[in-house]
Amino acid sequence: MTLKQWLLLCIPAFFWGSAFVLMEVALPVFSPLIIVAGRMTVAALFLNGVVLTQGQAWPQSKLVLLECAGLSLVNNLLPFGLVVWGQQYIGASLAAILISSAPVFTVVLAGIFGHERITLSRGVGVMLSFSGVVVLVGPEVLSGFSLEGVGELAILGAAVSYSVAGFWGRRFNTVPAEVLSTMTITFGALLIVPVMLWVELPFTVSWQWDAGLAVVGLGVFSTAIAYIVYFRLLAEMGVVNTSLVSFLVPLSTLFMSLIFLQERLDPAAVLGMCLILSGLAVLDGRLFKKFQRLL
Repeated sequence: MTLKQWLLLCIPAFFWGSAFVLMEVALPVFSPLIIVAGRMTVAALFLNGVVLTQGQAWPQSKLVLLECAGLSLVNNLLPFGLVVWGQQYIGASLAAILISSAPVFTVVLAGIFGHERITLSRGVGVMLSFSGVVVLVGPEVLSGFSLEGVGELAILGAAVSYSVAGFWGRRFNTVPAEVLSTMTITFGALLIVPVMLWVELPFTVSWQWDAGLAVVGLGVFSTAIAYIVYFRLLAEMGVVNTSLVSFLVPLSTLFMSLIFLQERLDPAAVLGMCLILSGLAVLDGRLFKKFQRLL
């Protein structure tokens, strides 16, 4: 990859990495349900405006619309909710590192259900990444109940949900990527907003501008614009190169958390991050091939 391509990948990595920081800002004021509903609503309005401006239209098939609503559950509502809920108990940096394990679960699920064979290099990558997850979560999770441990497991649940969504999303190969994103986000907003209004009574919540702007930022930058930029890079750079954004998101969050939240990672978290990123590098395959050439 060229330097220009790496710099372009930094754009969605920055937007997605900022999501964990913005959620930390919003959480002291708003509940996870309000944050997810606000994020989805803002993103839906923004994306529908973009699609209308481009003259694109939703598909008319009722089956496609129904399946898209289901995709929204596993690709948006469930992972968004689990991440913001988990971040009540763990920091933004740790959450970003744990969510970066999603490609590992994708490889494991593909092997289990026979989509793709787990090769030696992929097996090594999975073991490296899972050892990083074990280091991050720690054996204390198995020894007893703790909110921090439950928060970590919630983030891992979101990573699994993203992996499942990847397989589900393959059936929409005839729908333009930006239209598909708009549809899933819109269905998610339509599903969660009535629930949020019924459960949370958001108009009684004390408003704070920094938290409100954080939710708007989550919708506009970390969701709508991030999706648009990502899919355009996907078309220009291909699936393999674009997938490398997984390496940059936790590093982006770590950098921003250090500056804006004064978060610092302990040695175990640094080791866990290195193991997960090393596993992702092996799964990517290019590092393994270069090593074989040297031999």
